[in-house]
Amino acid sequence: MKKLTCFVVAILMLSFFGGIKIEASNDTLSFHYTFETPQVDMEEGKAIVTLNGCEQHEINDVVVPVKTARILIPYEKGIKEIEVKRYGKKLLGEYELKKAEPLILNGRKISVSLPKDVKKAYEMIGVYGLRGYNILVINIFPVSYTNGRIYSYSAIDVEIKLKDSKPNPLFRGFAKDREWVSRYIDNPSILETYPVKNVKEQYDYLIVTAEKFRQAFQRFVDYKESRGIKATTVTVEEIKVNDFCWNSTPMFNDTQAQIRNFIRWAYMNWGIDYVLLGGDADIMNDSSNIIPARRLYATCVGLPLAAMDEELEAYIPSDVYYACLDGSFNEDMDDKWGENATGNDVSNEDEADLFAEVWVGRACVDSQREINNFINKTIAYENDFDNQHLMQVLLLGEYLGFGGEAEWGGNHKDKIKPLIPEAYNITTLYDRDGHWSKSQLAAVINEGVNIVNHDGHGWTTYALKMNNRDLYMLHNDKYFFLYSQTCLAGSFDNWYPEEHYYEDDCFAEHLTLDEHGAFACIMNSRYGLGRENSTDSPGMRYDYSFFKALFQENIKEVGRANHYSKEDNVWRINENGMRWTYYETNLFGDPQVAIKEPTEIITINVTLLKPTNGIYLLDFGPFLSFINKTVIFGRITIEAAASTEPEGKLKAVRFYINNELKYVDDTPPYSWVWDEKIRGNCRIGVEACATNGKCERVEREVFILNL
Repeated sequence: MKKLTCFVVAILMLSFFGGIKIEASNDTLSFHYTFETPQVDMEEGKAIVTLNGCEQHEINDVVVPVKTARILIPYEKGIKEIEVKRYGKKLLGEYELKKAEPLILNGRKISVSLPKDVKKAYEMIGVYGLRGYNILVINIFPVSYTNGRIYSYSAIDVEIKLKDSKPNPLFRGFAKDREWVSRYIDNPSILETYPVKNVKEQYDYLIVTAEKFRQAFQRFVDYKESRGIKATTVTVEEIKVNDFCWNSTPMFNDTQAQIRNFIRWAYMNWGIDYVLLGGDADIMNDSSNIIPARRLYATCVGLPLAAMDEELEAYIPSDVYYACLDGSFNEDMDDKWGENATGNDVSNEDEADLFAEVWVGRACVDSQREINNFINKTIAYENDFDNQHLMQVLLLGEYLGFGGEAEWGGNHKDKIKPLIPEAYNITTLYDRDGHWSKSQLAAVINEGVNIVNHDGHGWTTYALKMNNRDLYMLHNDKYFFLYSQTCLAGSFDNWYPEEHYYEDDCFAEHLTLDEHGAFACIMNSRYGLGRENSTDSPGMRYDYSFFKALFQENIKEVGRANHYSKEDNVWRINENGMRWTYYETNLFGDPQVAIKEPTEIITINVTLLKPTNGIYLLDFGPFLSFINKTVIFGRITIEAAASTEPEGKLKAVRFYINNELKYVDDTPPYSWVWDEKIRGNCRIGVEACATNGKCERVEREVFILNL
């Protein structure tokens, strides 16, 4: 304790981070925030308030800007008191604030009716342990809303008074833990108060499975070892006879708790980072209930759970329980695990731990064949160096019917496009642009894709417009990763409403454990949540954060990226539907597999030279080129220019009419005479494709009359 005191007093830290002034002393952490004047815009008579450096936050049925603070608490310290003071109060005007759009759950609109005032200076989210480092997450409000008046504040002081406390029991002191924690916090200098320990790490990777499958997984252990990854297998039977995994309280001594206790022990004593749960969780079939799921309760304000015939929709199978190792997830010891602070009957603390100590994936196997398929597909992907395969990204969007921008899944997937690096080739199948079928999808997958991102409707045994039996249409030997927001297809306990269970496995299990299909996927174990008239849904937020992890944060391992996507959204965990989606997005696959990138990067430039704006008559024109449209009478020669960087990598130019391929030209100058009997509005597309399979397309809307 003396060492810590001397350190903090010695530095009396004074630092600035983008409008934040941070100070620390022996018993206090102080933060001073300054803010610009917010901007108020009107939309359909409702005010939208935005502020630089702040996120839009749903609270009390309205949306206001907040500044999220992620504050590392010093080693051997706890929080005694939090005090927040606001300064420079200013009236912005009298408005009605814009409400959050309703969520859509299983086709039902979820309307929230709450007080619309926002008076408090801050919102306590919780203190969560991340590998033994305690992180306070709070939201600070530079705007208040009272009696129809919106006020802003130019400065806010946050003072956290500290008290002596025992260190987090999950603190290991590894340098790798410190580096990972540094991604999440606003005050990284406090990391120096935590000691670094020179502890030998015995294993990196733990497989938990049944005794009958130990030998089947040995090939995977040997493969990991061949790549320099220290791996081991422990069986459920071994765990259950080790008394250090037991608890004297019966509800904390079931198989789930014992497995979690062993994972915690292996994390501390072996130094593991990755856990593969090697077993299914079919709750109605004892022989297949190998690694039972802990069902977490998604406390969501406004969701009509109590009004449903079967409230069990809110009990979500979630492997978060095996990844986030602080606490018991059930402080008040009722039948609801993972409740938020309002559902905790014994304290005002979140029952769930929301930061992961280990990165978890599940292979829902219950047979030797499924284990072999899982291992074969994982190894094949990691040893795939085919650039033409690795560069392919497929975005799938179905008709959703949620109104406005949310009507189409393609609108949601378009939000992901800017995150994807130019090295990848993006193909889209959007109902918005013309209905696509499962046979079209199978053809694209069989040709070879690396990443598939999907938004559409689903069921326990149905997704991507395919039933389980339709997956036999896939015969790809180039495997892919899938992220999908669809309902129920990741229900790995085989549940469907109302408290029914299929004998057949869920779609995600078949997709990852059949011979073909995906090597891994992330899918929902209960209903996905959309939003009326908006793409800013809970599911979309986690989806976006996952691809942000892959392509902006350079977190390529799918297990890490999945947990990062959750932790990136902890600040809004109490918004309607966010805890629900946090719990249900489970990884089916090896958590250590990294998404591969193409090694050959080709940039394509393509331009549609003809037609442009104006009127064309029998291939002559354009006349009246100043008009902002293209009108064609008779036939026309479509002309394009295309090139690549580096030079000489262009394979061909394809000409499309309304997404239908009409002609392929592999020698310049690139042109095609369009002369077919047609009348009406059409879309001309010109697509240039490189030798590595990457394509770029330009399009133009025209009106044509050719009789």
